[in-house]
Amino acid sequence: MARRISARAKKIDTRTEEEQESSRKAWVTYGGPWGINIGGCIVAETAHVLLATTPTSLALAALGLAGTGAALAKFINHMDHKAKRDKDVRYLHQVNAVAATAGVTLGTVVGLESGATMGAWMLAGSGLCIANHLWSVLYKKGSGEKAGGKWAKLESEIGLAKHELKEAQSNGKGTVVATIEAKDGATADEFARRIPAMTSALKLGNGRITHTVDDDDASLITMRVQVADLLKEGFAWPGPSAFGAGFGDLPINLGRYEDGETLKLNLPGILNDPQEVKGGENVEHCVAQGVNGAGKTVGNSIIVTEAATRTEVSVIVINCSKFMQDYGHVRHAADMVITNEKDARRFFKQMHTVIKARGEYLAAKGLAKWKPGCGLNFLLIIGEEAADFADGEAYSKVLRTLRSTGGWFLSSIQRATHDQMDTTARSNHPAGMAYGLSDGAEAQYVLPPEAIDAGAFPGWANRKPGYLYAAGMGIPQERWAVTARTYNADRPTLAAAVTAGMNVRTPMDATTANAFGALWTNRTFYTTPLLEGDADGTGAFPQQPAAPAAPAADTASEYDADDEYEEDEDVEIDPDLLAKETEDLDEELRQILAADPEPGAYDHLSVEKEIEAPADDAPVFQLPGAVADEEKLSPEDTRAAIFARLDSWVREGKDNFEPKELNDLWMRVNKKGARDWWNRLKKQLLDDGVIAKDESEEGYGSYDLIRSPLENGNGE
Repeated sequence: MARRISARAKKIDTRTEEEQESSRKAWVTYGGPWGINIGGCIVAETAHVLLATTPTSLALAALGLAGTGAALAKFINHMDHKAKRDKDVRYLHQVNAVAATAGVTLGTVVGLESGATMGAWMLAGSGLCIANHLWSVLYKKGSGEKAGGKWAKLESEIGLAKHELKEAQSNGKGTVVATIEAKDGATADEFARRIPAMTSALKLGNGRITHTVDDDDASLITMRVQVADLLKEGFAWPGPSAFGAGFGDLPINLGRYEDGETLKLNLPGILNDPQEVKGGENVEHCVAQGVNGAGKTVGNSIIVTEAATRTEVSVIVINCSKFMQDYGHVRHAADMVITNEKDARRFFKQMHTVIKARGEYLAAKGLAKWKPGCGLNFLLIIGEEAADFADGEAYSKVLRTLRSTGGWFLSSIQRATHDQMDTTARSNHPAGMAYGLSDGAEAQYVLPPEAIDAGAFPGWANRKPGYLYAAGMGIPQERWAVTARTYNADRPTLAAAVTAGMNVRTPMDATTANAFGALWTNRTFYTTPLLEGDADGTGAFPQQPAAPAAPAADTASEYDADDEYEEDEDVEIDPDLLAKETEDLDEELRQILAADPEPGAYDHLSVEKEIEAPADDAPVFQLPGAVADEEKLSPEDTRAAIFARLDSWVREGKDNFEPKELNDLWMRVNKKGARDWWNRLKKQLLDDGVIAKDESEEGYGSYDLIRSPLENGNGE
C-alpha cells in the first residue's frame, strides 16, 4: 500500500514547473471572479448589518468605500500603463474595479437580505464572471494567433526565443515599432546579429529593420520595421523654413523621414527656438558621402539656399571641379567662391588668421563661443569634391579650431576613405550624412557606430537620389538609423529664393573680411543665378567688390622691436630648400663664366707665355651677389625693404613667390651670415602666417603669400 501511494505521489510530482504555473494561473483566471463575487456578497452584507443601526457611520462607510474604490481603480490604471499592457487589458481592469466598488458600496448601504437585492447581486456578479471567462479565452486565443504568426516562426527558425515581443504598433505610414524584451540573459547584440536573417524572413530590403536600446535598461529593445517605402514620390521643397530669421533662431529643414517626420539640422549648435531639435550646443562639422548621382549636391544646395534667406550668416563655397554646373543656380548665395586648388590651399592657410581674429573678437566680448547677435556672421562653408583639398595640414587645423568661433564645415565627398581624406581630418567631423553607396558598409566612415549598429545601410548607390541617413547636428540618436530623403527642389525655385534672400542677408562682418585680407579683396562673387537658357554662360556679374578699408601700413607693429638675432640661435633650415637656392646661385655663376665678355682678347696667350699683370685701372671681377659697402643696408632697413616688397605683391594680387625673387634684398644686409639672417626672418614670417609653404607638387620650394607683413594679422 505504501508503495502505491509513493508511486502516485511521484506521478503527481513529475509535472513541470511550467505546467504547475499554468494550473495556478487557470485557478486564478477562472476561479478568481467567482470568489470575488461570493466573498464580496458576504463582506457587503456583514458591513450593512454592523452599520445599519447608525446612519452616520453607514454614510461615512459608503463614502470611504467609494473613495477607496476610485483610488484603487486609478492605481491599477497607473500600473497597467507602467507595465505597457494592451489597451483592451486596461479597459477590462477598469470595468472590474468600478463594478466591484459599486457593488460593495451599494450592498453595504441597502443590504442583501432581501430576495430582490440578493438576486440583483448574483445576476450582475455572475454576468461579470462569465464575461471575464469569455474575454480571457477569446483574447488569449486572438493574441496567440497575432503574436504567433510570423514572430513564432522567427522564434523557431532564427533563434529569437529569448527575445519576447511585448508590444507592436503601426503609425499608419508604413512603419511598425515594436518593443522587444531580452529574457534570461539575452542581449541586444544577439538580437542585432539576427536582424539580417529577420529581414530576409520578412522579405524586406536591407536597412528596413533597425533597432535602438534603452539607455536605462539594456534588456529593452525598440525595433523599427519599415514595411513600405513612402519616400518614392518624394516631397516638394516647401520653401525657406525661416525666411528673414537669424541663422541661430531656427533649425534648417532638409527633407522628410520615411515615417513622415521632418529632417531638421541644428548647424550652429545653439538655437533660440530649437523646435525639439537636440544638440549639445556644439557645432558639428559634417561629411556628406555618396556616389556620383546620389543627390549630395541637391541636398547641399538646399542648405545653401536656407542660409542665403537668413541673417547673421555668410556662405563660402569651395568647388575646384565644376562649380558652375553644381552651384550655378545658387551661386549668388555665396559671399566667396573658390574654384581652383591653389586658391583652396591659400584659403585654408588664411583661415588661421581669420579664426584668430574672430576668437579675439569673441574673447573681448567675454564670449567662449559664437552666439546669435554677437556681431560676427556665422560662417557656413561648403567644400564640394573634398578629395581635391582634404589632405593638407591647414585643412585639418581649420576643422579643429573653427567650431567655437562660429563656423560649420561640410565636406562633400564620394568616398571618405583614407586615400581620399586624411583620417585625422575625418575624425574632426562628428556629424555625417550617408547618401547612397555602392557598398553600404562604407557608411561606417561617416556615421557613428551607434547608427551602424542600429542597422543603417545605405547600399542603394545612385538608384535612390536624395535618400540618406543623417547623424549629429542636433538629430536625436534614435533617428540616426531612420532613412530620410531630401526635398525635391528644382533649380529655378532655389534660385528665386536666393534672389529674394538678398534683401535680408547680413553682409560679411568687418572683422572677418579684414582678416581674410587680399583673399577677400580679390574674391569672386555673383549677383545673379546661372540657369538654363541664360545668354551669358559665364554669369552676368562675377565681380571684384569694393574691399574693406585696408589696414594702414604700420611698420611699428609686431616686427617693430628689433629682433636682432643672436649668431648662435638655433634655426631650423630646410636642407632641400637650401640646396635648391644654392643650385640657383651656382647656375647664375656658371652662366656668367660661360659668357666671354671680350671675344678674342686673349687669343694670343698660350701655355708657354706668361700672363701679363693687369693694369692698375683694370676692372675687378666680383662674384654675383656681392654688394659694395656703400650699398649695404642695416638689418632693420633690409627687413623693411623685404616687407615693403611683400606688401606691394599682396596689393598687386601676387600670391606666390620663390625665395630667389628676394635675393637682391636680403643679400644686402650688413650682417655677418646674411643667409642665416634671411632664414631666420623666413621662419618668423612662416610662424606669423604671412607666408606658407606651397604644398603642391609643382610648387615645391615656393611659398604662398597669405597676407601683408605690414598688417598685424588681427584684421585691424
